[in-house]
Amino acid sequence: MRGVIYARYSPGPRQTEQSIEGQVADCKYYAEENGIDIIEVYADRKVSGKSVVGRDEFQRMLRDAERGLFDCVLVWKIDRFGRDRQDIALGKLTLKRAGVKLMYAKESVPEGPEGIILESVLEGLAEYYSADLRQKVIRGMKETAKKGQYCGQPLPIGYKVDADRHVVIDEERAALVRQAFQMHIAGATMKDLMEHFRSHGVVGQRGRPISHNVIYRMLRNRKYLGEFEVQGIRLPVEPIIDEATFQEAAQHFKTSRNNAAGRAKVDYLLSCKCFCGYCGAMLNAEAGTSKTGKVYHYYKCGDKKRGKKCEMKAIPQDRLEDAVILATVHDMLTDDMIDKLAIRVLEVQEQELADDPVAALHRRLDSVRKRQRNLLDAIEEGGARGLVSRLSALEDEEEALVIEIERAEIKRPRLTREVVEAWLRSFRDGDVTDDDFRARLIDTFVARIEVRNDVALIFYNIREKGPHSKVRVRSEWWSPRSGTRTPEIFVLRDYIVLKIAV
Repeated sequence: MRGVIYARYSPGPRQTEQSIEGQVADCKYYAEENGIDIIEVYADRKVSGKSVVGRDEFQRMLRDAERGLFDCVLVWKIDRFGRDRQDIALGKLTLKRAGVKLMYAKESVPEGPEGIILESVLEGLAEYYSADLRQKVIRGMKETAKKGQYCGQPLPIGYKVDADRHVVIDEERAALVRQAFQMHIAGATMKDLMEHFRSHGVVGQRGRPISHNVIYRMLRNRKYLGEFEVQGIRLPVEPIIDEATFQEAAQHFKTSRNNAAGRAKVDYLLSCKCFCGYCGAMLNAEAGTSKTGKVYHYYKCGDKKRGKKCEMKAIPQDRLEDAVILATVHDMLTDDMIDKLAIRVLEVQEQELADDPVAALHRRLDSVRKRQRNLLDAIEEGGARGLVSRLSALEDEEEALVIEIERAEIKRPRLTREVVEAWLRSFRDGDVTDDDFRARLIDTFVARIEVRNDVALIFYNIREKGPHSKVRVRSEWWSPRSGTRTPEIFVLRDYIVLKIAV
């Protein structure tokens, strides 16, 4: 697994470069113990985690994640990733969409587990607003396309947009494209074609020299046949390459690249959350092929995979994942548990709102209104005329504060209990066979899974502190003979845990 480290320390007299060194050292040790190859370190120095503004390395890390440069991000603790719940949620959403895992070197279960569920709700809202915005954007693009105007991705080399936003041929560059097709048919190498464009000063979208991949896509791009489409609407565009030339060029491609591009990547749903119940090592992905050629996928103890002794047996991927999914939906998400989760999530929200700048703005607004009332009382009793101008200034200050509060609250919506409960209950009606639903369920509720042969402990993102925690415990257990499954819920290390058979 390819991984990177993100480290950060805030401004302050006691914050030094040693903070970065310590975080990186702990993350590298964690990576070494769990078979993760660190390929890059991103570090923001003297930057607060309360916002993503000014965190250049954090932004670069997200961009590299979207480019598929690594599989996981290691941080020392969750507060290094950020201190603003909304920013954390959006950052994790970006990583999730890129297929990148976020891992913590010094927290086996992330700090503030109910906060993870709050992040999930905020992620869901962000996805909803994103989808809603996307629909509006698509609608606008369709209306633009109906007028024959182009709006979309950057155009291929050889085309440009005129003043009326119509796609037209850039004759100077189009000639170079035609020459590239003829050179390819005549047997020119990719290096020859790259030199062809370089010698004529043609660069890519970001100002970089034309690469091997750009030329490969160019020679297979049907837009050079004039086939331009925006949201299902065909645009009238003149072709640069005729059909016969395009088809002849296609015959000169080697097939090995196509085969390699079609290899599927298997997604291990519980990756980075499963640990061996015997030695504590992280469970890693494992695959094996039978004599018939069928490929089987497993979770295997990382230490055992690296040659160390451990009694943990490899467990089939689908068996473990299905058991965790079904237990979570049917046995953990009861009405009582949803009520408990909603209360805890709202408590986290209130704690964070108490430290939020909006709370300070509200206090200022209350103070301004109180002073207004005092001035009105003084004016009514025949106070000095200068008080009238002072009252006018306070009214202007009140108006400005109200606008600032409205803007801040739009950026950070306040969740109600009804919204949180509805979000939690939606998981009970989800399709347990749908990959996206399964991933969202695990990311939201499951903090950690400790697996032994035939049994597993699922740690959920909710705490129960103290000896008098009110948790319904089921004493009956799973019977192999009858096939009945009666999970046992209890508290371990202050977390609600579900014990299941696997």
